[in-house]
Amino acid sequence: MTKKDYQEINFSSGQDRKSKPTKNQKGMPTVRCVCGTRILIVPDLKAMNKAIKNHVAKHKQTCKDSDRLDFFEKSLTEQVLIAASKMKLPNAN
Repeated sequence: MTKKDYQEINFSSGQDRKSKPTKNQKGMPTVRCVCGTRILIVPDLKAMNKAIKNHVAKHKQTCKDSDRLDFFEKSLTEQVLIAASKMKLPNAN
């Protein structure tokens, strides 16, 4: 395991500037995995969960460490929840 891998596993997602929710060039909210991949945040919970699971499945092909895979999934889920809590919802009236 390299020093970079060790650092990625041990940071808490709120401390690493790369893991904060960001907006892509068109202003759409995204989350960023520690690998650098950006995932678009969508308002459909099922679709968002599927997008995270699909991305983690790609990591599973090259990484057999279940703790690390759990970390990837938890980190992405946490970022989505933080971003969703900051979004303004349309008025229901």
